[in-house]
Amino acid sequence: MAPYTSHPVDSACAPAFFSLFPVISCEPDALPTIQRALNDTIYSCTTPGSKERRKALYRHTNPAGNLFSLAFALSETDRLRYVAQFIEFLCILDDSTENMPFEEACTAHSIIRQALTEKYVDENNGGKAVGMMKNFLNNLCEELSGLDDPSTVTPLLLKTLDRSLRDRDSDDSEFVTLAEYIPYRRTNFDHDFVCQLLRWGMNVKPEVQESPLLRTYELINGAIVGLTNDYFSWEMERQQPTDRIRNAVPVLMTEHGISELPAKAMLKEVIIEEERKAEALKTRIMAELEGDEQVKRYLTGMDLFAAGYSFWCATCPRYHRPQKE
Repeated sequence: MAPYTSHPVDSACAPAFFSLFPVISCEPDALPTIQRALNDTIYSCTTPGSKERRKALYRHTNPAGNLFSLAFALSETDRLRYVAQFIEFLCILDDSTENMPFEEACTAHSIIRQALTEKYVDENNGGKAVGMMKNFLNNLCEELSGLDDPSTVTPLLLKTLDRSLRDRDSDDSEFVTLAEYIPYRRTNFDHDFVCQLLRWGMNVKPEVQESPLLRTYELINGAIVGLTNDYFSWEMERQQPTDRIRNAVPVLMTEHGISELPAKAMLKEVIIEEERKAEALKTRIMAELEGDEQVKRYLTGMDLFAAGYSFWCATCPRYHRPQKE
């Protein structure tokens, strides 16, 4: 099926936005589908009055645009719902585990991974939110497995999600250089899964992923979106109680012996340079794989994902007017 109708977004209305990529949105056509998906996910994965539910609801109060209409605008109409549910699920999981002690967070991820096994048992884990999330994920996966999808894309999608849940918060190291931090940031952002979900949502054929150049492009894209999140979320994250800070700003402060403001300015330049690398690599890929419409669509989808996510980060109340607990 075709995507919802999209239109260009005038990013000049967001002074904080600095991405080199264009922004589009599939609002307003897709908004009812997205809102139903969000309501189903939020109310299935959080308890009334909980911090996680308040955060989830606040996350989607951005008057400049919805996260999913901006970042996944090319998803097909019958798949955007699932894209929104998977990403919102991971956002809620992140909110739930970021303040947990490291070992407790690892345990929570292990419990939720049970939803992806064939021997799944419906347990509520003492009524805790982790049990609600596990059951929600299992129901979502069962629904996906019933879709008429003759390709191997859906099983690969779920396999990648399982690996992402295993790895996303499995390192409690204190990073001292940006070079060693970026691979962790991509993993913690679930970027391999996001790439699979982007392909799945756009119905891009699975053989596209076999290109080494495209894999390199994915890695650059992962650095861009992960570091963009760090740039805009630092003011919120720096005040959170946690036994591990996962943000490029303090990494750059440590690596270069500088204070917060120069570190943020340096991070912005790093992101822009990564976008320039992406543009140069895109030109090379299109020259070497001329005429491959699947590749062209996927590259466009990754660019729009990075730009839409950056625009949302630059405008959302979550990062610019932090919610009171």
